[in-house]
Amino acid sequence: MLKRFRSLLAVAVAASAALMVPASPAQADPTAYLDKTQWLVANPNSSMAKSCQSRSITLFQGTYGWGFVRGTEEIWLRNITLTSGTYTWEACLEPHNGIYYFTTVLDGPSVPASTDLWTTVSADGNWNWGSYLDPHF
Repeated sequence: MLKRFRSLLAVAVAASAALMVPASPAQADPTAYLDKTQWLVANPNSSMAKSCQSRSITLFQGTYGWGFVRGTEEIWLRNITLTSGTYTWEACLEPHNGIYYFTTVLDGPSVPASTDLWTTVSADGNWNWGSYLDPHF
């Protein structure tokens, strides 16, 4: 009986000790994307339609890497420091003669901000394009 009691006591102590182990640190939020797959041509022209997408996103205060997604490539454009809150996030791709003009806008508790770039695609096809926000905290 004493042997059984010691065994149960050892199990109880081990279980209690396991509960006292501090939790591992929380991982940073994952990168957020505003992207879509769309048929794009390698040689666009200005008569083609502009394509836009938008969403509402809630962000924590901090600095984010903000960039452009083309295919599997992520192109960093700038860092942006934001206050906590809900933002409207928009990304647009506008065809011009032989090139695309990409813009992305964040509007919310911080001052509205935008970034842009001129880009191309190497071949006609379905391309993933859009914007990303990578938390740096």
